[in-house]
Amino acid sequence: MSNEDLKRKYRWQCRRGASEVEVVLYGYLDNHFDAEPVERQVQFATLLACEDADMFEWFTYRSEPADTQLNEYVSHVLGLVSAKKG
Repeated sequence: MSNEDLKRKYRWQCRRGASEVEVVLYGYLDNHFDAEPVERQVQFATLLACEDADMFEWFTYRSEPADTQLNEYVSHVLGLVSAKKG
């Protein structure tokens, strides 16, 4: 699957019920995904498999993922998306 096909698939999966979650997911996909190493791109699929309510809590800094690798990745994504906003 080409990178563009993968991004189209992920774009559909970014559609969520909470705009706070969508802002982060789309911000990362649109502005940072292509520049990331393959390992980080693979982690995005793992993030997309998480529950919306969990992502909402993480993205609004109310909690953190219990999994250490996922927690590091979420922090990385939030740092990139937050830097883009500012």
